[in-house]
Amino acid sequence: MHNDMQEHPADENSPSTRRTTPLMNVPASGIVNGGASASRPRDVDPAEVAVLAEAEDPGTAPQRLQELAAEQPLARPAVAANPAAGPELLTWLRNLDDPAVNEALRRRAQAEPGQ
Repeated sequence: MHNDMQEHPADENSPSTRRTTPLMNVPASGIVNGGASASRPRDVDPAEVAVLAEAEDPGTAPQRLQELAAEQPLARPAVAANPAAGPELLTWLRNLDDPAVNEALRRRAQAEPGQ
């Protein structure tokens, strides 16, 4: 019997749809003036890339975002842009008066519905 549903040939060889890398919220390169995202590829520190990826991932736990913001100044703009960052953390970041963090907070406010 003929099956009306056929797999597309590309489906056979396509990788799993399971995400193995963090889902990026806002690219750090758009909000960080320095650091891994703004570096030339040969100058990128893999540890910085990992920190930024974790800071940008909306699936990162709020407690971990607090740790990253406190321990990794490079990650602060990405944390500020992360929708999982809670209001207390955002207030703390705002009070730092860091230009890159302030820019991330401004972009976040513009992207929120009703703004």
